[in-house]
Amino acid sequence: MKQFPSEKVEEVVSVDGKESVDAERVSDYEREEYLVQDYARDVAMKVLSTQDDPTEPAFTFRMLLLGFGLSAFGSVLAQIYYFKPQTVSVATLFLLLVSYFLGNFMAWCIPRKGFLRYLNPGPFNIKEHTAIIIMSSTAAVSATASEIIAVDNLYYNNVLNPALAIFMLFSSQLLGYGFAGILREFLVFPTQTWWPTVITSANVFQALHYDKTLASKRVRMFWAVFGAIAIWEIVPQYIFPVLTGFSIFCLADNGRHDVMRNLFGGASNNEGTGLLAACFDWNYIGSSVLWQPLKTQVNQDIGLGLTYIFMMALYYGNVWKAKNFPFMSQALFYQNGTQYDQTLILTNNVFDPVKYAEQGPAYFSATNAWFLLVSNLALGSCIVHVFLWNWKEISGAFKFTHFRHGVEIDDPHYNKMKQYKPVPHWWFIAIFLAAFAVAQATNYKGSSGLPWWALIVLLIICFILTVIYGYLAAITGFSLSWFGTGFFQMIVAFMLPGQPVANMYGTLYGQHTMNQALNLLGDFKLGQYTKLSPRMTFFCQISGSVVGSILNYIMLINIIDNNRPALLSIAGTRLWSGQNPQSYNSNAISWGALGPQMFGVGGTYVMVPVSLAIGVVLPLPFYFLHKKYPKAGFDYIITPIITQYSAWLTVGINTSITFSVIIGIFSQYYVRRRYPRWFTKYNYIVSGALDGGTQVMIFILSFAVFGAAGTAYAFPTWWGNPSLDQGLSADRCKAPPS
Repeated sequence: MKQFPSEKVEEVVSVDGKESVDAERVSDYEREEYLVQDYARDVAMKVLSTQDDPTEPAFTFRMLLLGFGLSAFGSVLAQIYYFKPQTVSVATLFLLLVSYFLGNFMAWCIPRKGFLRYLNPGPFNIKEHTAIIIMSSTAAVSATASEIIAVDNLYYNNVLNPALAIFMLFSSQLLGYGFAGILREFLVFPTQTWWPTVITSANVFQALHYDKTLASKRVRMFWAVFGAIAIWEIVPQYIFPVLTGFSIFCLADNGRHDVMRNLFGGASNNEGTGLLAACFDWNYIGSSVLWQPLKTQVNQDIGLGLTYIFMMALYYGNVWKAKNFPFMSQALFYQNGTQYDQTLILTNNVFDPVKYAEQGPAYFSATNAWFLLVSNLALGSCIVHVFLWNWKEISGAFKFTHFRHGVEIDDPHYNKMKQYKPVPHWWFIAIFLAAFAVAQATNYKGSSGLPWWALIVLLIICFILTVIYGYLAAITGFSLSWFGTGFFQMIVAFMLPGQPVANMYGTLYGQHTMNQALNLLGDFKLGQYTKLSPRMTFFCQISGSVVGSILNYIMLINIIDNNRPALLSIAGTRLWSGQNPQSYNSNAISWGALGPQMFGVGGTYVMVPVSLAIGVVLPLPFYFLHKKYPKAGFDYIITPIITQYSAWLTVGINTSITFSVIIGIFSQYYVRRRYPRWFTKYNYIVSGALDGGTQVMIFILSFAVFGAAGTAYAFPTWWGNPSLDQGLSADRCKAPPS
């Protein structure tokens, strides 16, 4: 690889905000030097600094207070978002900014003399800040175990014992942590596993702490964009919702035709594909379009193009009796289109064939069935794609020789971390074994129906998929993790037919363990970029998991008790939606109770399991074509990304796609090539500012007017804020069926 002159690298990674040459006047030679081409190496050297001060304390009173406080806050907010029409995560950048302000405030107001000096060891530093974020972001998720608790409560009227529920949450979180620790040498330490998802956060950390003055260009840019987007978000989110999906076609139709809604609508949950809609709400666009590599985005865009074709063709071709059911829904239906009553086919939560004969078969909406089919396509193609292209890099993870001999790694950030004590492998193994014991105990006491041997089988499969999915996420910024749900449901259905509750628990310990491992691997990489000691990272992740488990449960029960009717309806409301537990329950019933009837030979959806085998074949033609024509570009085709995105629009709010594609290509192609210096210094800062400002305002609005605090205050109905009572969606297309 071409070596960059050290003075050039130093100028780019410096954070004093000074540039000797405007981007427009960069010479051809300099353009070549600053252009981000090899993402992993170039981002590590050009975008992020390896600067470190080992004397900076991380374990401080400020870190503990803010870490535990924001962990509590983030876990509550994540559980609220889980029940929203558009499921979004609590942005790390939101927590990052809040903690930055609070940390600096504490450094300013706590005296530095006398006994209190131990509470205030000096300026708020990057290591304290990173520790706070790793702890709070670990907590700030709605754990998949909470889906089981929600489904039990909503659909089986079974309220789990609080202690049992919390321990189940706790064990499901920490099983993945054990996997993450074991796989650090392959998925975190090397340069090539650069984890694009954490680059923006690392860049913002360094800008805030290494820029010595608030007058620097990068910091000024950050706060200007942050303030502007925060104020703007009030308009599309509250005052003028039509701007979340401004569609000429919907405005012209004004709610008269289903086909116009299905194709062009998409500003409300489960409405339509949102084709050609203009979205002016950054909450739905998101910053991934600014940091995901162009190669990843192009593959996504190909898949999105296929989504429009397949969704419309399946529905209007009446495939799987599609027209009997809503265009988009995650529920189960009788053949006449009414919602399926699952309780009438179960006896003691086990499939009863006599009752099933009385009720008749169950059906999905065609788009939801397509989602399940594509999940298996993507999984099969992901396994083969990574093994074909990256076996050399991941093979060591399956040999376990690194426990004895280690792995040779030459990375500028990892080399800086060698001065800190590592976390021994046995710590992670101990955590894993303890979590495994708790999982077995809660399965037994909770009458899950999941036998001990099934949990072991599922964890073995989970480890293999964590390596494969993790490597893809680490090098492309793209994760297939949540598409693994259908696969694990299918596996459990084969092992334990006719048991929907056991199916839910099996999916939890398969899919969620993998998800948690991937999230924690990203945190390890963030700690490496900001030089937080490994043992401090370990402490923060464990602490965040404990706090998150407890508060996830408390908030979940509160929301269900206060919003049960909205959560049980198909479309929900603009503020609350049960689409996630609906989907989880529908899939558990379909696989766990009705697997042979729905997916077996002669079943309506037999192609769903068959698609796993089809997915295995998909990468092969492109691999062999690349071997024969190495310069033709076939290596740019990533089949798991294309296949996953061919069912991307089957749930949620979909009006952001047009602008997401345009902005992504503009940033990663035009700006990156035409203005490489600007891209290197500011692209990731702008990305962080947009997400940070948006998340801050969404949080304020959620509690101020959207009802998260108990009472909602709707903005007055007008042309730009239509009401469902008028039969109109937020984009003035015909409202979806409720």
